[in-house]
Parts: sequence; structure tokens; C-alpha cells
Amino acid sequence: MKILVIGLSNLGDALLTYPALHALWNAYPEAEFHILASPRTRELFAGDLRVKQLWVWNKQAGPVHQAALIARICRERFNLVVDFRNSLIPLFMPWARRTPILRRPLRDGIHRAQAHLNLVAALGVPPAPGPFRIPFGAEEERQVEQWLEPGRRPVVMVPGARSHLKRWGAERFAEVADRLIERSQAQVLLVGEEAERPIAEAVRQSMKHPVTDLVGRTSIRQLAALLAKTALLVTNDSACLHAAEVMGVPSVAIFGPTDERKYGPRNPRSVVVRKQLRCTPCEKALCRYHTHECMRDLPADEVYSAAAKILETSA
Repeated sequence: MKILVIGLSNLGDALLTYPALHALWNAYPEAEFHILASPRTRELFAGDLRVKQLWVWNKQAGPVHQAALIARICRERFNLVVDFRNSLIPLFMPWARRTPILRRPLRDGIHRAQAHLNLVAALGVPPAPGPFRIPFGAEEERQVEQWLEPGRRPVVMVPGARSHLKRWGAERFAEVADRLIERSQAQVLLVGEEAERPIAEAVRQSMKHPVTDLVGRTSIRQLAALLAKTALLVTNDSACLHAAEVMGVPSVAIFGPTDERKYGPRNPRSVVVRKQLRCTPCEKALCRYHTHECMRDLPADEVYSAAAKILETSA
């Protein structure tokens, strides 16, 4: 049996499909899996032994290249097509069993990971028990061991986010980091994308204690190996949050304009911290009041208290 999975284009969104992917892998252990990924998400699946073939869909490549890629994919004669992207690509494979094409928008309040599970459940695929392992190897483990300091509890912090509206203040991340170092013997490690290096630098400049700055320095496999050793993640709404959720790592997730019912952690050990306002969650690209108070007025005490409680209960 040959199965094509059409994945989502952003890393965080792709990670939200991971429970559904594991359900498929468990239901069809002998199947040949192909995944259509984006340049941004290909690293998540590259080298995964469960993936026979990785195809890359580049939106910038132009219609001629895209048509040629679809033709090559069609020649594989897939038996089943699971389209998380809700695209038109399955229309070119009428012989295959397919998830519904041009599905209706999701109703409010449903978690995106659950929506993907519901999609495969409609095919008769039961959920797989988590947490799940994002593949990494001995090389990544050795690198992580070089970053970690013996006798201290690793706490990963993500002060960046794709949207500036999802970012809590750098000085408040610094305050929480200093308190965790002083009171919980934590080693704080900053992670994020290369573009977020100025944010990490702002956190470092605001701190009293040294911090391990890995922003722009970790691959997805290295991040997975680091999370496997991590006691706690403190993060904005980010792809790293969804990676921790996949792997069962407890998190303190800081939310402002986005809806935690759709994107927040579901791990019972995790906590969402937000400023409760009449306008939140607005899910807007810009703050309608131009104050951004949902993130601006969230005190460091609340985030620190949630983080300290998780560390205390997991000691």
C-alpha cells in the first residue's frame, strides 16, 4: 500500500499534524509513506525511516515546476491520499481513496491537533498513544551533552515568535530566567530562529546571570534531542511549543492574541499564562487598540510562579 501525506507549510503547523501522522504510521505499519512538505518543514521528515520518499513543494517555484511535480507524484499511483493542507492536489488522483477536498473551515474552539486526528479518524484510523519521538540520533545527543551543565536543571526558553504580537517582553523573560537560575538551580537555554537573535541578545543584556544562547544554532533534530533532556519549556506561542507538546515536555505557554483552545498545550502538566481581557483572544494581525496590553501587562510573577510549580512537582 502506498500513502501520500500532504503536509502543512509552516513548522508549527506541521508539528500539530504529528499525532495524526503517528496514528497513520501505527495503522499502516507496512505501508510505503510519501510526504509532500515545504522547504520550511522538510527537515522535520528528512531522515525519518518511516518516510520512503520526501517531496518538496515550493510555492515560489512557479506553475510549470509545480505541474511537473504533481505529474511525477501522480505516477506513483497512491492508494490513499491524506491532505492536511486542504489543497486541490488530490483532485489529480481520482483513483485513490482521499480525505475530503475543499473542506469547510474548522469550528471555533477545536484544537488543531484534534482536527487533524479527526480527519484521519474519518478514514477509520484510531489515535495513537503519545508522547511521540521526533527522530534524532547519537550525533545530536552528543551535541546536546556539550551544551548542558552537569548538576543543573535544563530549562529552555523561547523569547521569539513569528509575529511580534505573540512576543512577551525580553526584559520579563530575563527576570523569569534569573529567578529560575537563583532559586531552582536551572540552566536556561535560549532557542529560536536565526532572525530572532536580536531578541535573544535583548534577553541576555537584561539578565544578571549567564545564559546559554542557542538561537539560530539548532536544527530540528538537535532541538528534539535538547527537549528530550529538558525539565521545562517557557515559551511564546511558537513552533517549539508544539515540538514540546509532541514529545510530552511540560511547558509554560505565554498567550496573548492567539487562542489557546486551538494552539495551546494539551499536556496536563503544562500551563497557559495569559492576561484576561475583554478583547482576548482577538486572533488579529494588529492590535485594534494599539496598546498590545494582553502581552505588555502580563507580569513576570505569573510566569515565574507557573514555571517554579512545574519544576517543583517534577523534581
